[in-house]
Amino acid sequence: MSTLMAGSREEALAVFRRHWTYLSGPNAASSLWRKLTHDEKRTLGGSLAAALTRHRRLTSIWMHLHPRISEPRAVVELAVRLFSYPVDEADWLLREMGELPIDQEAAKAEAIARGDLVLVRRDRAVYWEGADLEVNWGNGKVLWEFLLLACEHTQHGEDINRLSIGDHAGDRVVAQRIYRLRQVSGLPQTLTDQFDPVGLGTQRFNCPASRIHIFDD
Repeated sequence: MSTLMAGSREEALAVFRRHWTYLSGPNAASSLWRKLTHDEKRTLGGSLAAALTRHRRLTSIWMHLHPRISEPRAVVELAVRLFSYPVDEADWLLREMGELPIDQEAAKAEAIARGDLVLVRRDRAVYWEGADLEVNWGNGKVLWEFLLLACEHTQHGEDINRLSIGDHAGDRVVAQRIYRLRQVSGLPQTLTDQFDPVGLGTQRFNCPASRIHIFDD
């Protein structure tokens, strides 16, 4: 195990600043561009010059490709990708900054232990306040997809309204789905009470974005 793993927060900040400095150099930008896929490059404008003009910083480019991550996490992930920064040290650094580790299983376990809201797409699992809610979604998936949609909107700093559901949804669709969500066996009031009306036909899911984590499996 690296000696940094037992380091102080001051050591973590020093390592973080060193990575930030490296990422500010032109070589880092060129190195990242070579590692991106064709589709990623196209998303960023087709050229490194266009990407830097639009996003200015390498971390902003990475966050555009991975919109749910914070800038500190972008710094660490880029250090792993570009500078072969060891994953165990990256996990130490992320934890020191209050972030989840890189490994998805470890990240899921830690998020659950923290009591955060964790959704797993594959089996429609929901974890809240450290517990597996064992939700009975029934045969349909409309309410699961609504909760997932509400969480994704919160992660992007957006409220949810009928247009979030679809062009032909009715004006009361969000309120109706929240009402139905509150009837779902296994979902506690502490979770469903996170919804608040903020405008005509518009609701906000008030769980902090930093406490929402969505995993594919």
